[in-house]
Amino acid sequence: MVVQSIAATILAPVHLLVYSTFLGTQLYQSFVMVKVAHQALPLEAFTLFQKRAFFVYFRAQSILLVLTVATFPPTGPIRLAKSKGDLVPLLIGGITALLNWMVFGPRTSRDMMMRRFQRMLATRKGQKMKLSIYRRNKKLNCTD
Repeated sequence: MVVQSIAATILAPVHLLVYSTFLGTQLYQSFVMVKVAHQALPLEAFTLFQKRAFFVYFRAQSILLVLTVATFPPTGPIRLAKSKGDLVPLLIGGITALLNWMVFGPRTSRDMMMRRFQRMLATRKGQKMKLSIYRRNKKLNCTD
């Protein structure tokens, strides 16, 4: 009984801290960091930044969700299993966090890198095109 009361007094503040961190990182990533980085960085740098930030963010999101479940007061996951109203939102969050980390994160990174590569090829092709037009005009003694 004493152990349970000690666990209850420790779990509540830890749960509040973990949940606040979980919510704060989601809001900061979604509404502040992405917007500021998109406006401040060139597109290539933003793509590389997002590639690295998504992986860290999705992993942190999953870990914080597990900690939120583990510290659910007063007895952790045992109490959470009895409360369907609290369990359903955390299950939805867990499923989406897992999908983000395992499926959508890698796909997004892959697609961003493919887009970057295609842009690089298009730029090179455009430069070759400009060079060939310049050479042709030079042969014809034309100027642009």
